[in-house]
Amino acid sequence: MEWQDELTLIAETAAENRVNKNGFAVKPEESARTVFCNKKTVGYSEYFKSQQTGKLVEAKYEVHKADYGGEDVVEVNGRRYFVLKTYDTGTDTIELTLTDLRNRNEV
Repeated sequence: MEWQDELTLIAETAAENRVNKNGFAVKPEESARTVFCNKKTVGYSEYFKSQQTGKLVEAKYEVHKADYGGEDVVEVNGRRYFVLKTYDTGTDTIELTLTDLRNRNEV
């Protein structure tokens, strides 16, 4: 395992006031940090099973447990994803299964 890929973990913090003085929603504040990772392959079976549920698994990455703080949003190569699920590998790593960010509110 090379640990040569990078991804950005994005934590969102809700603003103190959820709406501004005009009644429009205020975007949450973001803090981002880049960590090293290993890109994993999405298996044929997993891909098609996810399609049946409507939550398409688009990518999988492995990161060190010490680097992951429960963030829900991940950015890779300028594209944002939602963390659909995590899997503890039993070692010092955790596997992040990612889906399109638009599926965020459906989970």
